[in-house]
Amino acid sequence: MYAPDLATTCQFASGPAVRAIGWLENGKPIPTGETDPQFLVALRAHATDPCRWLPFAFAGMHFCDLGDCERISGSQCVIVPAPSCLYIAPDLIVHYVEQHSYAPPAEFIAAVLACPEQCSDDYVALLLPFASTFRLDADGVRSIAADAPARRKVHAEAVAERLARDLANRGNFKW
Repeated sequence: MYAPDLATTCQFASGPAVRAIGWLENGKPIPTGETDPQFLVALRAHATDPCRWLPFAFAGMHFCDLGDCERISGSQCVIVPAPSCLYIAPDLIVHYVEQHSYAPPAEFIAAVLACPEQCSDDYVALLLPFASTFRLDADGVRSIAADAPARRKVHAEAVAERLARDLANRGNFKW
């Protein structure tokens, strides 16, 4: 799974516009340091967005092997388009930054901070020049993003239902 930062190939894509970020592995060099808290907030928003733009299905989990992480895993990636390239990171990148002090390249940090919300019109516009990276055309890129509002609604309803169920179950607690 390892790819050096800014490599043009990673587990899920390759090409001249691809920039691999955070494909870490035990025993390989890992840049560390402090990161801007605003970057971490923005990165987490992209990595946990239930409607993030994902052009392919994933098969299987990958686990953090950088320490005693109690089977911390991920199975998707985070795609951050920028005007000149497409950054692709595993969704474990948030864990790597938080728990292992991973310091991504400054250009990736700037791209994350500047990146519009996943699947928004501005996000899709940034993706369009790179559609062929995923063997898609402009319509394919747009169609993947098109159902984001519906997916966000379903996710919000599921979260609300789970919270309501949890609140209802608290009332049944007996000492």
